[in-house]
Amino acid sequence: MNIVVLKKHYSYIDVLNILAIFFVLMLHTSQAIFTARVGTSLFLQVRMFQGIAIPAVFLFFMISGAMLIDYRQRMSTTDFFKRRIKRVLIPFLFWSILWYFYDIKWSAYPGPISHPHPSVSDFLISFANTNINTIFWFFYVILVLYLVTPMLSAIAKLKEKDYLFLLVSVYVVINCFILYPLEVFKIQINNNMINFPLITFCYLGYFIAGYLIHSGYFSKKQEDLLIVIGFVMFFIQVLLISYGKGLNLDMNSSTGPIVFFYSVGLFTLVKRIMGKINLSSKFSVIFKTMASTSLGIYIIHPLFIRLFDKFFSVNEMSLLHIYIFPFMVYIVCMMLVLLIKRIPGGKYIFP
Repeated sequence: MNIVVLKKHYSYIDVLNILAIFFVLMLHTSQAIFTARVGTSLFLQVRMFQGIAIPAVFLFFMISGAMLIDYRQRMSTTDFFKRRIKRVLIPFLFWSILWYFYDIKWSAYPGPISHPHPSVSDFLISFANTNINTIFWFFYVILVLYLVTPMLSAIAKLKEKDYLFLLVSVYVVINCFILYPLEVFKIQINNNMINFPLITFCYLGYFIAGYLIHSGYFSKKQEDLLIVIGFVMFFIQVLLISYGKGLNLDMNSSTGPIVFFYSVGLFTLVKRIMGKINLSSKFSVIFKTMASTSLGIYIIHPLFIRLFDKFFSVNEMSLLHIYIFPFMVYIVCMMLVLLIKRIPGGKYIFP
């Protein structure tokens, strides 16, 4: 039976979408983090950019959880998977093939990987190993999350959100307070048995947390606490970047408490702020339109970073590349995505 309940639109989700893709651009135009000499002014600048923008893709996972875990209120599971195939799987396959052909002759950074000896077997092996465009790791993760969404949605439909909160809690304990400290202190143990179960999958916590925040699971005081913890984690991030030269901490680890609680706090803060702003219909449409281009921008932005580098004769060490390119790439990619969406069939390329 088809369910015809219309999905409510949330402007704060649009704002988070825009913020998340801009953070992606900041991360990918501050790749001098890997080439600049440690301790130099440039190194500290790009390190700060990386620290500020690290919630990028994790915000996308939280947005997906917020919008999809309660899908049973609007559609059947069959319709859910049909829409996911249309909106994500088909563009993923299409652009993987397109980027593979691009990789044969040209290059871009970050993302595309050279394939000087193309073949069907090389494509299949590269596709299986995320070696066509490394930033497409997002698709592999989100598709796995889609597979478990029906189970999570069934729990949400039963109004047993406490069980979802329990899943997030297990995620936090295992990833943030067991696996992450082992990584920091370089303690080698066989952790396959705690790494393997689905509930410890290192992105599931973001996915469920987005839904819990969106659905009003937390009280106002609890949300305040999440925001404060997020600020504290961001402040720790800044301190470690500025003064933690001798500390060998992977601050941007997806399993680390800094990144997780910074992302959760930021998500909650944007929801709170946008909830207090009475947007006009004009601005709501603008935000919605901009947000609709995020996936398309994610897919094609490495090409435009490369083109701008060649046009301006700069590289990742240039301040133009680091500070101005995120804005330039965003605007150009957004306009191109909107243009292609108007072409018949364009929505299948950029859903």
